[in-house]
Amino acid sequence: MMANKVYIIAYYTFKEILKSKILINVFFAGLGLMLVTYVATEFTYGVPERVALDFGLGTLSLSSLAISLFLGATLLSKEIDSRTVYMVISRPVPRFAFILGKILGLLGIQALNVFLLSLMTLITVSVLGGNITPLIYWAIGFIFLESILLLLVVVLVSLVANNILSTLLSLVILVLGHAVKETQSLTFVKNRGFFKIVLEAYHFILPGFYKLNLKEFVIYKTSLPFDYLLSSLIYGVAYSGFLLALTIYLFNKKNID
Repeated sequence: MMANKVYIIAYYTFKEILKSKILINVFFAGLGLMLVTYVATEFTYGVPERVALDFGLGTLSLSSLAISLFLGATLLSKEIDSRTVYMVISRPVPRFAFILGKILGLLGIQALNVFLLSLMTLITVSVLGGNITPLIYWAIGFIFLESILLLLVVVLVSLVANNILSTLLSLVILVLGHAVKETQSLTFVKNRGFFKIVLEAYHFILPGFYKLNLKEFVIYKTSLPFDYLLSSLIYGVAYSGFLLALTIYLFNKKNID
């Protein structure tokens, strides 16, 4: 069955990345998070739990994006360079099953990373007397969704560029995706119609990562309108689906001989 082929590829991708001991780095990142949080709270009066949450979500976001950015750039190119892909797709395994399995395998590592660092963050906040609100869980989920979106951007770009260039281009897209909203609010942009039109057009072409960033809201608020959360969730899922479909299409058309 096709689903079984996807599962096998995902399993071995997950297992291969796991052997690289990446989760050991995640574990030490979590310990470092707790240590830094403890030291920071010693110099913070009144809101140690807010400091812990800030550090925790920041570490979680950076680690998730780093995994997507650096592992995603070599996810397919490594298989093509080592000619492993030729053996797999000659079994026969459809190309869409191969790329879907590779992406799901890396997302399994990503999910484990998010779970471990989220758990450490929630424990630290609880120990310091903080209140675990539903918005925190939304923020964690959106960090995971953002990492999925970035991973799909990286994999897509890696089909048409080398590893270094695909990493740099994806990083630029990530930065622009977070900065576009604040840029639109600048007086310089508002007074110049051309820039305003360009930034408006951006939303129809490249992902607006800022829609999935709830960190500031979590730190200073306890809740957000459900409509806002739902619309951001739908945006992230829909854009991810579009990128996945486009990636599969381009990989099917790509000449890997």
